[in-house]
Amino acid sequence: MENANTNFENSTITREEINELPLVKFGGTIHVIDKNHQVDATIERLLQEPVLGFDTETKPSFKKGVSHPPALIQFATESESWLFRINGRGIHKSILNLLQDEHTKKVGVALHDDIKHLQAVKKFKASGFLDLAAIASDLGILKRGLRNMTGIMLGARLSKSAQLTNWAQSTLTSNQLTYAATDAWVSLKLYQRFKELHLLS
Repeated sequence: MENANTNFENSTITREEINELPLVKFGGTIHVIDKNHQVDATIERLLQEPVLGFDTETKPSFKKGVSHPPALIQFATESESWLFRINGRGIHKSILNLLQDEHTKKVGVALHDDIKHLQAVKKFKASGFLDLAAIASDLGILKRGLRNMTGIMLGARLSKSAQLTNWAQSTLTSNQLTYAATDAWVSLKLYQRFKELHLLS
């Protein structure tokens, strides 16, 4: 990925400019966690990480007033991504431990809705989250969605081709797995970029 900018005041980017950038996608190992007996050991592993990229995916609704609970929670390191399937399963208590852990930092973009929708499934006190969109706002970046920030800060194009697919279906496609892993991983890359520029303590 190119390191596109260092001065972000009033930064914006057009759809056409994004489409000219090189596509970026996660190339590491993707773990799909869809059985309860897998969760405890996986979360124990993730709690050892100081920083994790974070995101969720939800089955889209195309009817006004109809919404669905989150179907997937994603965490990513530099080389691995873990996709927890929670549709119809609820949120395992070990996952709640990670969501409430203040020592493992969970970084993402526009986290308010992700957290709110997860809390609608199971009440918990979110801790250790860092919303990179808020940091971007302080820097003067005008377009602060994940795709826009990837273009502005990383000089790369994030595919949104699987965004509106059915995340609650029984088997996720390889395209969905890569998409979900990439979203969490790119959040981690954005965090690292902020750190490189000494914009985070």
